[in-house]
Amino acid sequence: MTKNVLLIDDNQKIRELFTSYLQLKGYQVKVLESGVGAVDEVASKTYDVIILDLAMPEVSGFEVLDEMVMKKLSTENVIVLTAADLSEKEQEKIKAYKIKAFLEKPAELSTIMALISC
Repeated sequence: MTKNVLLIDDNQKIRELFTSYLQLKGYQVKVLESGVGAVDEVASKTYDVIILDLAMPEVSGFEVLDEMVMKKLSTENVIVLTAADLSEKEQEKIKAYKIKAFLEKPAELSTIMALISC
């Protein structure tokens, strides 16, 4: 069965890299360039994995996660990626979401693929 992946990242190169690689591996990939509309997308379709950047303009990854929790949408299939240095408070907040994984950029592709495939 093909897994559906939602990729939410404002960095075009990251979107292109992940999309190409995941599609070559047989995954269906939906891409969003920002957090705008992300929660509506998650609410309207089932995704096996959501790859979410934290530091995005307009609507951040934190705001996406907050809204998912508020709307009682599961965050257990979310892999958070960030290049930002997080404070202790932000790290604790990430843990409270009960996400699948938190990775700092640059993350190893093999690590990300292992998380997606399980």
